[in-house]
Amino acid sequence: MKTVYWATGSEGSHVPDTYQISELKFADPVRVSKGMDFVKFFGPSASKCPAVIDESKNTFKINSPVDMNITFSEDFTGINSKYQQDFEFIKHFIGQFGPDGVIQLSAPSYLFFCEEPLTMTQLPPYYEQSNFVDNCIGLSATFNINSWFRPVKPSFKLRDNKRTIDINTTDALMYLKFNTEEKVKLIRFDASSFMNINAPIMQSILGFKMNTKNPHAPTGLMAGYEAFIRARYNKRIIKIIKENLL
Repeated sequence: MKTVYWATGSEGSHVPDTYQISELKFADPVRVSKGMDFVKFFGPSASKCPAVIDESKNTFKINSPVDMNITFSEDFTGINSKYQQDFEFIKHFIGQFGPDGVIQLSAPSYLFFCEEPLTMTQLPPYYEQSNFVDNCIGLSATFNINSWFRPVKPSFKLRDNKRTIDINTTDALMYLKFNTEEKVKLIRFDASSFMNINAPIMQSILGFKMNTKNPHAPTGLMAGYEAFIRARYNKRIIKIIKENLL
């Protein structure tokens, strides 16, 4: 059994409340296998395949915290919304955008940590059928949640010739797969400490890649892992987490 500690994260007091999405809107991670009729979904043959079934056991989905339907202008300089949501809120929620069509939402944001080495992979919601999946391709990334501690947010790219992001609270925006054959147990903690009194820890982690000769060039994961362990952040973080279990 692998124990994974998780929390929802806010953007902090530097972001106006009118731009933030309430933490009360964030969904809990739910196993992809929960509520799935394997025979109906995969068919009589694939539903008996251990490789197929095991893949879903430690893969969790994260749903959208809000309903939103926006369409970018052809040159990606403007946005038209189907709903009567504040324009500045929409811009903050979807973040920077341009003709490359790559988006990282400002929310929902999650934190994960494990006392043992364990990699987690952010994946597209490949079993879902929704307008979001039809229009967008989820981005994939993997990191060791024992040796790095950073917010995880939905990231995706608009498909070619698509300009609409259409999501609602029943839509999965990303999958999170824990790469282990052992069963994963999720335990929730309160992350507010990392946004106030222990904010320097998060600032150091997020700022690590910027303190190089070329901050725009990718920084190797191993360099970050080694610095993280050398600074005993793994021990400091788990101590704070265990003091704030929910």
